[in-house]
Amino acid sequence: MSILVCKNLEIEVAGSKLLDNITFKLEQGEKAGLVGANGSGKTTLLRAIVGQMPYQAGEIILTATVGYLPQTAKIDESLGTVFEAMLTERKDILDMRSKLRFFEFRMAEVNDEKTLEQYSTLTEKYELNGGYALEASIRRILSGLGLEQEQNKAISFLSGGQKTRLALGQILLREPDLLILDEPTNHLDIEALEWLENYLIAYSGAVLVVSHDRYFLDKISEKILLIQDGGVKDYRGNYSEYELQRTLELKTLSREAERMNKKIADLEEYIRRYGAGIKAKQARGREIQLKRLNRIEVPQDSQSLKLNFGKQVRTGDKVMHITDLAVEYDQKVIFEGVSLELIRGDRLALLGKNGVGKTSLLKAIGGSVSYKGQIKLGSNVIIGYYSQEHENIGDRDTIIEEIRYSSTLDDPEIRNLLARFGFRGEDVFKQIDVLSGGEKSRLALCKLFLSNGNLLLLDEPTNHLDMQTREVLEEALRDYEGTFVTVSHDRYFLNRTVDKIALLTPKGLKIFAGDYTSYREFLESELKNDNKEKSSEQEDSATARNYQEESKNNRRKEQKLQKLEQRIHELENLLQELEHQLELVIDDYEEALRLQQEQETVQLELDSLMAEWLDLLE
Repeated sequence: MSILVCKNLEIEVAGSKLLDNITFKLEQGEKAGLVGANGSGKTTLLRAIVGQMPYQAGEIILTATVGYLPQTAKIDESLGTVFEAMLTERKDILDMRSKLRFFEFRMAEVNDEKTLEQYSTLTEKYELNGGYALEASIRRILSGLGLEQEQNKAISFLSGGQKTRLALGQILLREPDLLILDEPTNHLDIEALEWLENYLIAYSGAVLVVSHDRYFLDKISEKILLIQDGGVKDYRGNYSEYELQRTLELKTLSREAERMNKKIADLEEYIRRYGAGIKAKQARGREIQLKRLNRIEVPQDSQSLKLNFGKQVRTGDKVMHITDLAVEYDQKVIFEGVSLELIRGDRLALLGKNGVGKTSLLKAIGGSVSYKGQIKLGSNVIIGYYSQEHENIGDRDTIIEEIRYSSTLDDPEIRNLLARFGFRGEDVFKQIDVLSGGEKSRLALCKLFLSNGNLLLLDEPTNHLDMQTREVLEEALRDYEGTFVTVSHDRYFLNRTVDKIALLTPKGLKIFAGDYTSYREFLESELKNDNKEKSSEQEDSATARNYQEESKNNRRKEQKLQKLEQRIHELENLLQELEHQLELVIDDYEEALRLQQEQETVQLELDSLMAEWLDLLE
């Protein structure tokens, strides 16, 4: 059953047609990735589907509840804490709770069959909608998205990335029939990425997702929708299968274009040569034939980008040696005990949780933050640094002025260089402050090329780049003869470019040989072995458990139970008092409403404490 159908959709932006004849459908439970170059109209299409943008022609048929995550999500800070904001997303369950309390009070006063039947029906609906597991579901989602420590924090104190993760959590909690997600992997570390992948794989609803994360699309997608030249085409399978189909398609199309264009050229030559001679009649026949033929255009996915980092000065065998490195911020230690040796030709990925200090480590190596310990560079080492925040661009107003300022090249050489990074013609005079994220990234890569670095420090180099540009960057790094260290959440990129993984923790680095997939396989193998060992240890020590520790735990448990029972008793008395006050209120609606709200608050706390009490008894 189709839950989303787009027919012959036409969308204009600023008076110009961006999308034309967009036709596709999404089935119930189907998971599709929406891909295309930067500026091709992916976000515009999503906004039109959810009703945030008008379309000029065609039809959108949507027969599903929808959860939409834009690239920049807005969260109402008046909702209070992170946990409270999540709760408000399930107002349907909270309303059912209130109604259940009402029926319970009513049944306590009047035991009639109709009320009992209504209570039974509502209880079944409440359970079916996950009412009893609501708080547990919230904690599970917040933990998966890396917000477990922030659940009691006010929304106003969250960072922009945390707010986006909270918005995603709210949508997931709502469990709509169709999830429409625009770059949901932004602001997620690799652990949260993997959690989201597993969540979406198991999700019973449909998913339409825009993402430049090819590894993510490989995991969750069973269909890829490609937007190109204003149209859309769908391919069955995940991203890797789409790439294979697309490659074969382009090769076939290229051969057909070559054949057709040769035929057209031959006809044109015949008409030119014999149009006015004795074979003029045959030439006119060729003209009629020519009019029926059209040249075949082969899409240029990569826009002929030719990224490379040129020739570098050769370093010694030992490129860098780090000993016992530590970085502090505001008198707080970010990490310590980091030791690392880089050999010429190493291609190292630096991984770790958000906030552990990966960028700080790169900046310490680059000399832009202070540190304790020792960083010793080898002979002839020249560092080239790529910042995810692009702090190193914007010294001048326009693209060409930026390169003039950063090099000794003359203008023809600058234009040739910029063309290799996708800036052609009048593009070189664009103001830097109006560049898109992808354009800024390409300009930063161009400046990285000018550094002639033989030790590259790359901080999220694939951010904002479309898939084709990422592929070109990957090829450039594969051909690069120097050494590089990269921080990246793009696992597909890591699989294609690195041969070592360094996991940064607050207490140091752990080094693993191989690409990202090898690293994950090693961790999963270690986890299985650890679980086996723990299971064996638990069995061996079950009969030899320390009696004194068990007694201490039992005493703590008894004290906890006593406190809970005391508080439960207080709340039950408070509920009785509130019920008595409600009986006395006759005409004062506002007072009755206040009392009822207080009653609901008390009941929620009582339910929570009762659940905790029961858990302790088990």
